[in-house]
Amino acid sequence: SSLDKKLGIDRREVSAEELYRTALILSEKINEEYAAVSYNVESGFSVMPYSYEELNDKLMDAYDVACEKYDFIPKLHSRVKRVMLSEPMTYTHISGVYTFFTGEANINTNFPDYTLPYTAAHELAHQRGIAREDEANFVAFLVCKESDDVYIRYSAYLNMYEYLRNALYSANTNYYMETYYSVPTNCRREMAAYSAFFDKYRENVIEEVSETVNDTFLTINGTEGTKSYGMVVDLAVAYYKAQ
Repeated sequence: SSLDKKLGIDRREVSAEELYRTALILSEKINEEYAAVSYNVESGFSVMPYSYEELNDKLMDAYDVACEKYDFIPKLHSRVKRVMLSEPMTYTHISGVYTFFTGEANINTNFPDYTLPYTAAHELAHQRGIAREDEANFVAFLVCKESDDVYIRYSAYLNMYEYLRNALYSANTNYYMETYYSVPTNCRREMAAYSAFFDKYRENVIEEVSETVNDTFLTINGTEGTKSYGMVVDLAVAYYKAQ
C-alpha cells in the first residue's frame, strides 16, 4: 500500500494556499533549530559538526526511533557509503543512489553539508524497501526529524521547506516571497550559496543523458519518472493537515 495509506493521511492535489501554510510551519521549525547551527561566513553554508561515520550512527539512532513509531519501516542497522568520485558525479545532478544489486546506500559528498543527512536518510529508506522517490523523500523527513541531533533535524526541515518553496514559485509568487523571508538570513544565504554552487554543474551533456536514463528507469518501475522526487510536497501538506 502507498505511504499515505500507511500513515493514515489524505493525499490529494494541493492548492497554493495549502503549500504556503505548510511552508510556514516548516519555516517555524527552521527558526527553532538554526540558532544551534554553525555557518561558514565565507561560503554561506552551514557546517556539519561531525564525521560521516558519526552521521551514520546518528541516522541509525533516528531510524530506531522511527521504526518504533512507524511499523512499516523495518529495523535494520546499516551504513551509507561515500561515493569516491563525488565531484564528477555532481555533473549528473545525482546526490545519492541506492544500488539495488548490492543493497548499498550511497551519497555524493560533494554536495553542501546541509543536504547530506537528508540525502543519506533517503537512500537508507530505499534500503529498507521504500521504493518510490517521493515516499523515500518523505520517510527521510520523518526519520530525520525524529533525531536528537540539531543538525539532522535542521537538514530535514530546510530540505523539505525547499521542496515546498520551489512548488510555490510556480503556484503563487506572492506566497513564494512571503515564505522566502520567513526563514532566517543565514538560511537564505545558505540557499543562495547552493544555487551559486550548482551553477557549475547546471547544464551539461552528462546531466541530460543522466536525466533521461533516470527518468526512464523510474517510469519503467511504475512511478511518474524524475517528476516524482518533487511530489513529496503532497505528502508534506497532507501530513501537516492531519496534525
